[in-house]
Amino acid sequence: MSAAHRLVRLQFSSGVGKARFRQNRHGAADACRVGCRRATVVVLSDLGGFVLAVGLLSWPCAFAGSVRTLGASAWAARLESHWLAEETVAASLGGPRAAATVADAAGGCDGVIDGQWGFHTDRSTDPWWQVDLGRVQPVRRVVIWNRTQAPERASHLRILLSSGGGEWQTVYEHDGRLFLGFTDRKPLAVTLTNAAARWLRVQLPGAEFLHLDEVQVFGPGESAANLALCRPADQASVSPWSRNHLPPAPPDWIARARERLAYGARLARELEAGGRDVSAELGELRRLEQVLAREFVPGPPAKSGSARAAVPGVYWEVRRLQRRLALANPLLDFKALLFTKRVPASFNHMSDQYYGWWSKPGGGIYVLRQFDSGAPSEECLTDAFTHPGSFLRPALSYDARRVLFAWCRHYPGLAGHPNKLDKANVPEDAFYHLFEMRLDGTGLRQLTRGKYDDFDGRYLPDGRIVFLSTRRGQFIQAGRDSAARTFAQPDLPDIYVRCGGGPERPVAVYTLHTMNADGSGLCSISPFEMFEWTPEVGSDGSILYSRWDYVDRDNMPYMGLWAISPDGGNARLVYGNYTRAPHCAFEPKPVPGSPKIVFTASAHHAQTMGSLVLLDPSAGFEGDAPVTRLTPEVPFPEIEAWPATSYAGPWPLSERFHLVAWGYEGARVPGPGGWERWHAVQRPDNGMALYLFDAAGHKELLWADPAIGCVDPIPVRPRPRPPVVASNIAWDQPREGRFFLADVYRGLTTVKRGDISALRLVAIPPKTHPTMNFPNLGITRDDPGKSVLGTVPVEPDGSAHFRVPAGVILFFQALDADGLAVQTMRSATHVQPGQTLGCIGCHEPRQHAPAPQRALALARAPSRIAVGPEGSWTLRFDRLVQPVLDRHCVCCHRPHTNDLQAARWDLTPPKAYDTLVHYGKPSLTDQVWAAYRRGHSVEGDGIARRSALWALLARPEGHQGVLMDADTRERLLTWMDTYAQRLGVFSRDQEQRLADLRKALAALLVERRTSDAAALGAGHP
Repeated sequence: MSAAHRLVRLQFSSGVGKARFRQNRHGAADACRVGCRRATVVVLSDLGGFVLAVGLLSWPCAFAGSVRTLGASAWAARLESHWLAEETVAASLGGPRAAATVADAAGGCDGVIDGQWGFHTDRSTDPWWQVDLGRVQPVRRVVIWNRTQAPERASHLRILLSSGGGEWQTVYEHDGRLFLGFTDRKPLAVTLTNAAARWLRVQLPGAEFLHLDEVQVFGPGESAANLALCRPADQASVSPWSRNHLPPAPPDWIARARERLAYGARLARELEAGGRDVSAELGELRRLEQVLAREFVPGPPAKSGSARAAVPGVYWEVRRLQRRLALANPLLDFKALLFTKRVPASFNHMSDQYYGWWSKPGGGIYVLRQFDSGAPSEECLTDAFTHPGSFLRPALSYDARRVLFAWCRHYPGLAGHPNKLDKANVPEDAFYHLFEMRLDGTGLRQLTRGKYDDFDGRYLPDGRIVFLSTRRGQFIQAGRDSAARTFAQPDLPDIYVRCGGGPERPVAVYTLHTMNADGSGLCSISPFEMFEWTPEVGSDGSILYSRWDYVDRDNMPYMGLWAISPDGGNARLVYGNYTRAPHCAFEPKPVPGSPKIVFTASAHHAQTMGSLVLLDPSAGFEGDAPVTRLTPEVPFPEIEAWPATSYAGPWPLSERFHLVAWGYEGARVPGPGGWERWHAVQRPDNGMALYLFDAAGHKELLWADPAIGCVDPIPVRPRPRPPVVASNIAWDQPREGRFFLADVYRGLTTVKRGDISALRLVAIPPKTHPTMNFPNLGITRDDPGKSVLGTVPVEPDGSAHFRVPAGVILFFQALDADGLAVQTMRSATHVQPGQTLGCIGCHEPRQHAPAPQRALALARAPSRIAVGPEGSWTLRFDRLVQPVLDRHCVCCHRPHTNDLQAARWDLTPPKAYDTLVHYGKPSLTDQVWAAYRRGHSVEGDGIARRSALWALLARPEGHQGVLMDADTRERLLTWMDTYAQRLGVFSRDQEQRLADLRKALAALLVERRTSDAAALGAGHP
């Protein structure tokens, strides 16, 4: 039997495995590892020319032309191969789970050495890991390979031996020196003399985590084998990072048949209750129940070793009956599915997956017909695209007559170009652009152009289109005018993510835009400075989408669900602005006939795929209460584990049934675990297929292409058009709007009425430089840009009413009478021209309603913004704080002064910033990092209020006789409470743009007598 005709099963671990695999030229899978049974390759069978390697499906394609029909026998064979793969994967996820100490401990002696943790205990007193060598035998040498992250934890490990497992003898204690292993090839090697044992234990003293890469035990002789390799192991405890490293058992086919037959019986009862005649199916169920009730022992496999022959025939009968019942679901009241074939992008990141230069060629937009028959067919709608390219996330119009999608041309070698930042190096059609065609593939037209990525188009109820685009650009005010500029100039510079990228990988931010049906009337409806993803029209006509909200907090976990009106007004949280797991709430879809939303819980360092979640917004906005995990067997990717199986592209038919794409890429390509996985693993070309998913725990294959992934299933049928949301945006009016705050004290619990005197308004200029951590604006290295527009008053009843620039992203701080921040937004908001946006309070529960009384702030004209001190409009330490130091402090705090104690704290311009941010306990650096990692604001815990520096300077007697005046206090507090940044802008050009904005906003500003307006563009340090 040739390698191309074999069915190969890989025994692999669930969760984050350490196995490394490659594909050979035959398409089979080789285990690239040494000396372990955990990835053994087992030949199961010949499938008559079809190849199956647990998720690696490849066979000759007999299709030709646009309409391709798969014959009944070929479709039956394809179904059976998928059923085999599904059951094998399910079996691999069974057996001892990560909750068992022995399952995690097995990773410490499995033969895989990659610098990751092979096992991971919880923090406990004297944690240990041990291996059973099988019998008492000489132990001459122990080699310990450390985890390369946090290796210092193993610096005082001990080695203990035992012959009977009851009494332990310590034979080695490490001296505290750091050791690694995988990266420097210098593991800890301990030579023992006259030692014999059956059990060997590694233990740490005190309360600590124990995690090592690999433990090897050798007997006498230079060529002695590793006595610990794949031997039974155990450990003191498990942790959230524990994994199941034990090999799976093969599927129990009879047990699986019984389980699926019970599910089929449930479907039959539900169909019968709905008025469907299922008498024939019920008779078949009874017959199969009788077969399975016998003492059934399958005979030996056929001589060919066929996997199919090894499966009892009753299993195939049950699966065919289950399929017939599943596809009789009355929710499948359509005969065709729109879907996409595509090869995943070459860069595994939630942002980069949508740039044309990372695309891989292949695929198209397709219609699947007769999916419930024995001979389905597919039709390609995009044969007009003759160049190699990639297609993205289509949308079907409400009348099911038109298709909207994105396409880019693939250029070999473009992904490796060292300077993609220079748009002259990137052809225009290498960017994704939006196209539209009729459902029959005719009438193709291109809607967007230019050197910008445009994708994820969705039809709005009023006939316009919402989509994502990098056209947001470097504008301070984003809106209709800024979007129009991108038509006039097709290669304007982009803005970039703050925590990654460079010229070889420019990570351009894309945000929400709208346009008319013909591509005219472009408008940037969100001025947000960070990514927005996967828009979808909600049942109320608003736009559901995801956005990355990391203003002054950790950049990893905050990709929650939001909603916004189609005109760009009233951006509001739907779920997860402070919830850490999952990392990303992507692909939201409203459930028909329900207020609930389904979304894909995805990873930060990965493409969009993961676990399916059902959200009930009425149950809350954060945490676990509002969510139901529809796929509990799939962990939230990255933050919980790297899953073996994943879902994507859900299309809900009800709260229970969904069309989805599903695959087991994590099982096929385990790759390294932990941090290394995202850039070390390439997704397979053919990893996903289309399924009908039942939240009761089952799914049924609808279509799969053995050569390429199938995603984005959409029923081909008209659907109700959501209501059109009325707009109050005045695009032809001056570019300003208003905010109304009903009562700042709603949501504040530690302050009394009268304590809050003002709100500070801080704009967030976007990052204009592509390189990670450059320029360094402050303490965390990925600090946001900041421009303090000024302050507005809060009335005695807690209300405020004030004017603000439209199309500018802002956050607010509530200030007490002394000017100290009491509470800070860790998100951002904006208004559109002519719009008044209101809120009830400051971090009040979102279910609250406003009080009935009239607010004092509404009895007057809206406040103008009182501009702050020089150096705050564009935040600059050298202009905001250094003048104070030069005036009051440098005379003592400088080198070569006679006061040696004062000279220790150098406050001259070259050293002042670093000196101040590191002063005292807690220092400003301590506080900023603590708040950054915590991820949410704590009332009364402003940076200045708790800092050692402010405590020193604000003493009633002053510092060394120096008392702060009002200007000094305001300057220092403004700087500290905006997270003590050195700078608030990313370039001199951006500083000039902010200076121009200040001039343009003169009508809504109250300038100081001494203004820094003229100095704003004078230079950028």
